[in-house]
Amino acid sequence: MKKLLFILLFCPIIGLAQGGFKKGVREGDAYRIVTNDGIQFNFGATYQMTPKTTNYQSPLTVVGAPKGFIDPQGKFGFFAEFGMAHFPKWKGLVPIKFLKKSRLMDYVDWGIGYKQFAGSEKTNIVQGNPSVISEGTGSFKNGFVYGRFSAHSLIYVGKKKIDVARKYFIDNAIGFNFDYNVLSGNKDYTYGSTWKDYKFHAPFVVQFHYSIGVGIRFNRAWMMIPGVYLPLIGIHEFNGINGRMNWFSSTYWPVQAQIKFIKLFERPPKCGVYGDPTDKEKEKGFRMSY
Repeated sequence: MKKLLFILLFCPIIGLAQGGFKKGVREGDAYRIVTNDGIQFNFGATYQMTPKTTNYQSPLTVVGAPKGFIDPQGKFGFFAEFGMAHFPKWKGLVPIKFLKKSRLMDYVDWGIGYKQFAGSEKTNIVQGNPSVISEGTGSFKNGFVYGRFSAHSLIYVGKKKIDVARKYFIDNAIGFNFDYNVLSGNKDYTYGSTWKDYKFHAPFVVQFHYSIGVGIRFNRAWMMIPGVYLPLIGIHEFNGINGRMNWFSSTYWPVQAQIKFIKLFERPPKCGVYGDPTDKEKEKGFRMSY
């Protein structure tokens, strides 16, 4: 009888102590409190777009005057970046009705990183009588350390939501990047030569860029944005209204395919696990639910 009473009295107590019902704990993301700031990390592939093959015909009309072509080719490289994202706490003063939001800029982010651009160039020259064909080839890999700053505007799509914000969105951004060439590639052909003068961009590069991506919210804190990054205007060195960069006798337009993750910082609620009305109001600035 004593053993039975011991089991009846103490087994429920032991069971509760080992993970029974805990008041105030709720599954899911309902009570995750996040701040307006977080980290972002970004990585992907680079590729250099090139113009069409350039044909050359000497203005001389004599037999055997030189002619030929220059054929630039882009190659794949890589990049990786780490930085921070900041969602403003203020709301816009003028509603943007067709976007169903209250402000144009939804957040800003910045990062520092390393990227590699690679490419090649081939020259074919035909000259003389009888004709003599000569070819030249060169390739390069340039490594840059860089800093980037961008301002983003979001367009929401779909009806599915995470909390009160829609899960999917289109992320548009403009900004500036500041690159420095720390690992310079070949500046001479590895074989042969070209019939045009070489021209190389400066070691320090400043560009105005644009990026677009499709965002996916996993919860209040985490989001992923795969997209494309394009330099639009080379400010230093200016090379016309484009983002092309000189190497050998050709120009190359570096583009990036990227995957960016944003993780907002989390903090415990002020008043127990459920938070309070003040916490909920502060969340409105970064929930993207305007």
